[in-house]
Amino acid sequence: MRLKSILLCASALTIAGTSFGQTNVTTGGEKYTLVEEATGAWCQWCPDGAQVIQERIEPYGTSANYPRAIIASFHNNYSATSGIDSLTITKPYNDPFNNGTGYIAGFPMGTVDRAPYPTNVGISRGSWPGAVSARNGMSPNFDVSMVCLYDSSTRVLTMKVKAKALAALTGTYRINAYITEDSVSSTPIGYRQTVASGLTGAGSTSSSGSPSWFIGKSNPLASPTVYCHMDAVRRILATTSTGGIWGDAAFTNPAIGDSFEKTYTDTIPTLYKGRTCLKQYTKVIGLVQKYSATATDRPIENCIEAEVRYMWKELPSTGLTALVPMEGVKVYPNPATTRLTVKGILESPSAVQISVINAIGQQVINKSFEKGGSIFGEYVDISTLSNGVYFMQIATDGGTVTRQFTVSK
Repeated sequence: MRLKSILLCASALTIAGTSFGQTNVTTGGEKYTLVEEATGAWCQWCPDGAQVIQERIEPYGTSANYPRAIIASFHNNYSATSGIDSLTITKPYNDPFNNGTGYIAGFPMGTVDRAPYPTNVGISRGSWPGAVSARNGMSPNFDVSMVCLYDSSTRVLTMKVKAKALAALTGTYRINAYITEDSVSSTPIGYRQTVASGLTGAGSTSSSGSPSWFIGKSNPLASPTVYCHMDAVRRILATTSTGGIWGDAAFTNPAIGDSFEKTYTDTIPTLYKGRTCLKQYTKVIGLVQKYSATATDRPIENCIEAEVRYMWKELPSTGLTALVPMEGVKVYPNPATTRLTVKGILESPSAVQISVINAIGQQVINKSFEKGGSIFGEYVDISTLSNGVYFMQIATDGGTVTRQFTVSK
């Protein structure tokens, strides 16, 4: 939820000509957690929910954050005449998350893996970080892998989602995929985010525990330098009669090693590229979920996410024949004091070696991480480093990337 103007808008993504982009990602034996947020452009307190996600959960946070958390924001209250929230899923399911699960009693609320925390599945924004922490600490029952291929000439996105059981389980399990849109400007009518006066007054505090980001801002938050909609779900690709939110049939009583694979396709509208906050992109989420007659026993078992890439490269539809370094690498906070978080996406999951080099070329930190999932996220203790400029080298099987950071205590 990159909402602050300095974080919201970065380099533009340009698309030219006919190109193909492919992404291969996997959970790799690790547990990833899906946070599904109930939000709306009309909802005056929803900007605070977005701040909680960024500060307490997503990688740009300055306090507790969870690199293996994946965010999906479901907008509510579409109106064809007034455009109250034009990011609401309107066809064919009419916002099945907020209107079809029974978990949401107000806005902003959300679910974390659709699991009770401690007893309710739909929980308020202040409880989201604790629920993420609890779910992240669990051992996964499934691995989820996903291959995504995008053809920019036809705008057809093809996703192959595969779930593999890591334990012998009893019950019914389903597979699903979402398409989300990031960095959507709040400028046009239908996208303008309202904000409560309780978040804009001097001294206002967010549920994240920090000062509100919207102090002194006007209502609505109609400028992309102030607010952008992040992680907005635009498509649910499962095709069940219950509206897709409960997934497509995959397993019944799976044994260890059982797997199921489903291919989804969708045509990305040109509209997705039209309301940019300068760094707009589309993401896809693949997930496996339990289904039962009891609504409180339908957790998301595991999930994985990838950005849809637009590039002059085409890889085989299965497997990898080429390796590349970690992509989308973020090192934060910067400047830092005692701890850094490193996050990026590995095209081919591999062991990761991290070295920190000081300004005169000396290696001052060296850490190794075993092979895991495609989304790499780890903490690096820098409490022993003096103030100054440093370089972090992140080495994988595909190569090495370098990021500069500053220590300022």
